Amino acid sequence: MDLEGLQALQEIDIQRDRAIRELQTIVEQISDPPFLAQLDAEVEAQADEVRRAELSAREAHAHVQTAERRIEAADARLYSGTITDHRTLEELQRDLYSQRQQLSPTKDAETRASQAAEAARDASSWLMTLRTNVVDAWNARQAQLRSEQASAQEQVDEHARQIAEVRGQIADEELAVYDQYRRRRPRVVATVTGGVCDECRLMVPTVAVTRARRGNRVVDCPSCGCILRVI
Repeated sequence: MDLEGLQALQEIDIQRDRAIRELQTIVEQISDPPFLAQLDAEVEAQADEVRRAELSAREAHAHVQTAERRIEAADARLYSGTITDHRTLEELQRDLYSQRQQLSPTKDAETRASQAAEAARDASSWLMTLRTNVVDAWNARQAQLRSEQASAQEQVDEHARQIAEVRGQIADEELAVYDQYRRRRPRVVATVTGGVCDECRLMVPTVAVTRARRGNRVVDCPSCGCILRVI
């Protein structure tokens, strides 16, 4: 049995298995950004907050304008000279004083509403920038993974080519034995050096080493089950 050839095939098979695992690991990382839906929901929620805050600011501004127009109208009426009744003048003065007293908190409410709208817009802008940066970083990582995927696939294909070449140099009946063993374990052939199996690192009985050295039959390591090859 061509144990040297089978051992060479084994090493390439193991390399291909490793390359396939690496390829699968890379492929599993390639996907659409899983966080995008949640981030988009946060962006939309903040956009709604901006709309509400801006509406409140417009309403507060409108209240201030209405109050100022009323004060202007009352002021104009008070000093128009058309009102001569003393009681009416006093009532108008009290009403004008009351309106001016109420104008200050109305303006304060407008300022708070305007500040809240500005803060909401800033938060919305920050979220949009965050989304852009995160997606850009994700896309860059995905591009890198696709490049790594292409390289890993090339390695798998190259190992497959080498395996086909080596298998073509080995007899079919020996390949059948090899394939049967490899379905049970990654390593099929183990070298015996100084009476020690290089797979399990245990001493091999002398009788097994002697039989394996003759090379006229398959001899398994009693510890790990690999086919022994004595060199």
